[in-house]
Amino acid sequence: MKQLFSKDNRSDLVVGAIILVCLFLSTNALPGYMPSSVVMLAVALFVAAFGLFAVLIWHESPRDEREAHIMLSSDRLGFLVGAIALAIILVSESLQHKPTMLVAVALSSMVLAKLIGKYIHK
Repeated sequence: MKQLFSKDNRSDLVVGAIILVCLFLSTNALPGYMPSSVVMLAVALFVAAFGLFAVLIWHESPRDEREAHIMLSSDRLGFLVGAIALAIILVSESLQHKPTMLVAVALSSMVLAKLIGKYIHK
């Protein structure tokens, strides 16, 4: 647990927390307290926080084989959970006869990026 809050992980945790708070605010979970301008601000903050998070994660460099294995495992788990969540949303929307192209495009881009990545690294 001590390693979770080390200097190396602190910025990732802060940016991750900002992303989660902005996502919660942008869902309009408290409709009486969320005017549309605040929703737009939450979405803008989410995009900025996600960009910062992506930059921090993108520049990760393992110091040894153990860290490389941890990074690969966490990347694989993140992809798998994201793909499952998008697939569930896509099926749910399809059953309600309200499919949105954005979910299909997001899932397709994830799968395509994985296939391209495998092709590039072979």
